[in-house]
Parts: sequence; structure tokens; C-alpha cells
Amino acid sequence: MGIDAIATTIFGGMLFPFLILMIWGKGAEEGGMFGGMAAGGFVVGTSWLANHGAGLVVQGQGAPWVDMAWAAGIGIMAFGIVQGNDIKKSIPSLTFAIIGGIIGGYILSAM
Repeated sequence: MGIDAIATTIFGGMLFPFLILMIWGKGAEEGGMFGGMAAGGFVVGTSWLANHGAGLVVQGQGAPWVDMAWAAGIGIMAFGIVQGNDIKKSIPSLTFAIIGGIIGGYILSAM
């Protein structure tokens, strides 16, 4: 895996949490539930298209496994830590996100 693949994967992983923090909350504040749904669709759709459609996040043989959900979780948690938020407050959300991921993975593997 070359430096270009590493750079695009890092950028692709950074793109999703960046858009979440910059757009999603503002859309929900200004547009209510519809604004939040529209902003969410825009953020997730654009990020997915860039990361998987255009191939920013390099996946496959010999590449690390990176998922947009991991990128969002780690990126937003890192942002919170840099802003001085208490990491202990995020433990319940993180725990239930992991449990939800395990359940989702199990259901997908059973199909």
C-alpha cells in the first residue's frame, strides 16, 4: 500500500466526522426534524460516495479495514477530547454503539 493510498484513506476517514460536526447539527437547529434528516442524508450520502464510490478509503487485500462508522466515532470522540469534554460521559454511548454493532454483525452473518 503506497503513500497515496494511505493519504486518501486518512482524508476519507476524516471527511465523514468533519461533515457531521460542521453540517448535521446546524441543519437540525435551523430546519428542525426535516433539516436534520436532509442534512443527515447529505452528509452520509456525500461521504459514502466519496469514500466508497470514488475510492478515497482504500479497501481490499492488504489494506486495513476502515469503516465510516469507526471514522465517525473516533473522529467525534477525538474532537470532544480536544474541546475539553469529559470522556467518561461518552462511555455509555460508546458501549451501546459497540453492542449495536455486534448485534448488527451477528444478524448480517446469519443471513
